[in-house]
Amino acid sequence: MSSDPVRFARALADSGRQQILQLLWGRELCVRDLAQALGLSQPTVSHHLQILQRVGLVRAREAGRRTFYTLDLEVLDRGLRALRLALRPTRRRARRR
Repeated sequence: MSSDPVRFARALADSGRQQILQLLWGRELCVRDLAQALGLSQPTVSHHLQILQRVGLVRAREAGRRTFYTLDLEVLDRGLRALRLALRPTRRRARRR
């Protein structure tokens, strides 16, 4: 997984990618199944999956001529934790007079 919270957030920022993650929650699907469920073209779904794979959110498993994708919940948790830490305000020390 990319340790860059901005890159992680960008991967999650697209509604199409969010829908893909929802569809992959707890199951494994191929590009064709995802494209049908989302009403998107296979190249578009493949592009989104590529972005999700780069940050580690999606894992691929080849079976014959198809590739099946799953959501990596551990990477999702780590990425959300890193994003939360990146957004946390820094504490300023009080000045002594």
